[in-house]
Amino acid sequence: MFNILKKIGWFIKQEWKSYVLMLVFLTLIALMALTPAYILGIAIDVIVSKSLNEVTLLYLIGALVLFPVLRYISSFIYNYTVNKTSQKLAFTFRKIYLRKLFSMDAEFYEKYQKGDLISRATSDLDMITVAATSMLEGIVFNLGMIIIAVSIMAVTISWELTLISVTIMPIGLTILNIIRMKKREYVKKHRVIYAEMTEKILESVEGQKTIRAYVQEENDLEEQKKAIVNDIESWRYIVNYENRLAPMFESVYGVAYILAFVFGTIFIMNQQMSVGQLITFISYIGVLYGPIISISGVFQQINNATVAVDRYDEIMKTEPVVKDEKIPENIISFEKIQFKDVTFKYPFDEKPTINKINLTIKKGQTIGIVGPTGSGKSTLIRQLLREFNVTSGDIYIDDKNIKKFKIENIRKIVGYVPQSHMLFRRGVDDNILIGNPQATIDQLNRAIKIADFEKDLNYLNAGLHTKVGEGGTTLSGGQKQRLSIARALIREPEILILDDSLSAVDANTEETILEQLKKYRMNKTNIIVAHRFSAIREADLIIVMDGGKIVQEGTHETLTKVDGWYRQQYIQQMSMK
Repeated sequence: MFNILKKIGWFIKQEWKSYVLMLVFLTLIALMALTPAYILGIAIDVIVSKSLNEVTLLYLIGALVLFPVLRYISSFIYNYTVNKTSQKLAFTFRKIYLRKLFSMDAEFYEKYQKGDLISRATSDLDMITVAATSMLEGIVFNLGMIIIAVSIMAVTISWELTLISVTIMPIGLTILNIIRMKKREYVKKHRVIYAEMTEKILESVEGQKTIRAYVQEENDLEEQKKAIVNDIESWRYIVNYENRLAPMFESVYGVAYILAFVFGTIFIMNQQMSVGQLITFISYIGVLYGPIISISGVFQQINNATVAVDRYDEIMKTEPVVKDEKIPENIISFEKIQFKDVTFKYPFDEKPTINKINLTIKKGQTIGIVGPTGSGKSTLIRQLLREFNVTSGDIYIDDKNIKKFKIENIRKIVGYVPQSHMLFRRGVDDNILIGNPQATIDQLNRAIKIADFEKDLNYLNAGLHTKVGEGGTTLSGGQKQRLSIARALIREPEILILDDSLSAVDANTEETILEQLKKYRMNKTNIIVAHRFSAIREADLIIVMDGGKIVQEGTHETLTKVDGWYRQQYIQQMSMK
């Protein structure tokens, strides 16, 4: 509980007025919940003593009517405040969490699965939010009701009977809650199993086209079933554990009830209390049932929320490996980029993907990169995005280490079109404007023209405003590539990287795009990774990679004259035409 309070302490300070308001109305609700039992006891004693008259009856009826009305009004205000505060806390927590996710580097996303991160952002944060707003009611209100009720029972009725019947409750509940705390470790395990199930369902939804294409629906459904069954079995263990404890809580209450009735009857026989007082006393025992059971439920919520807080903390305490220096420098342009003995190994690989790379890229050049599959082409150019820190060596921009520049600025001067194209369920124009939300209509039209997407607009039912299916499902492979190229172009980047981004377009479209790039991107740098040599034939510099190293470099003319991988592949491609 203290761990949760520590984590949300800043929010309680920020929203202290709301918490004070909740506390005031909780106190009023507690007092009004106890009042009817007290009035009922008085009424019974008045009736038994035969001193009831019209005035007294009206007072009693008025009191019994008034307090429920006041309690309803107080409950309405309290619940409204709780829900408003809860929603605000949930929004704030998720905003902080998502901002944290956006600040993390690629290594972080290599470590954590999407399903796991989603479950932390949804169910885990829901548990924290519920605990943060319900603890006040669960602890303060219920504990307050118990203390007030027990005080009234002891002071106004009989402290002896209170001691006999109520003492068993805190002792029994404490023992049972200690037993319940042992469940926490298994709740942690369940959160992991739940995340795995979420990940599997996400994978199935995202890969449904491939699954259908290879007629693997039944196999995939079987894997989903296993993940869901694991989650159900895991949760069933927790539910059964709780079900075994719940009757024990009720048994503690039942024993208190029996003690109150038996000893209360003896006290009446000995004229130590009246019938009305015993009924009031037993009514208070009944009133105590709700708070006692609620407190046991609150401990369960706190138990679950503690696990959720630990999982939330794990993410919030993780620091990105790739981050800005304390006082980073800004960059809006460059003249020269140099790779000096750059070696890079992915965090979970054993061997480097690129090794001892030395390369100079000058402003305005078009660089072509070719090589066998797995030779490190994409890994090389992605170093300019600063997704990872290089393992050894350095990258310099205008003779300054790339680490000195603000990461955000580095990425702003780069327009990157990856091999896999992520499109969103929104309009074609909105998908392009992600690259530059402030772009003018002229910039939008120019990006569409350079990417040769103009001819496609006539075939889309709403033109530029046509909604793209999730992941680009309503577009062809070539359309998705060109839409992604337009997105990169609209930001008018200093460096445009096409990472095998022309593979799905035909030869004529490829030629059109390359001509438009040459026309509209004069004095700007283009880096093209390709398998078809037609895409890089006119590049100022072509580098050939193999085994993570640059094995050849030069222009198309010089490389075709030298025996090597480039010349062999070029001859092979020409013979296939």
